[in-house]
Amino acid sequence: MIYEVRFQTVDAKRRGEYVKHYKQAIQEIKQAGCRGGFILCAENDPQSVIVLLEWDSKEQHQRWRGTPPHQRFRAAVEGWQAKPSHGDYYLAETI
Repeated sequence: MIYEVRFQTVDAKRRGEYVKHYKQAIQEIKQAGCRGGFILCAENDPQSVIVLLEWDSKEQHQRWRGTPPHQRFRAAVEGWQAKPSHGDYYLAETI
């Protein structure tokens, strides 16, 4: 299991709309093997959003990139971001 973590910046006034659209757009990703995840909105910074997605493997996620469903997903969410997202893959351990 691996987690994809994306740090995003959005227009503070449109964050609620962004979250709604992101949640709709992400549904097709589940067919590619994403198990689900979380979209986290910073309490003290209305522009800050973190997306945490759970995948079986990094390779599974990378195979999905560039596919028509991935392109549809990107088209649905990119216009809502104030700047490109950034992130990485993380392994998790229970504490």
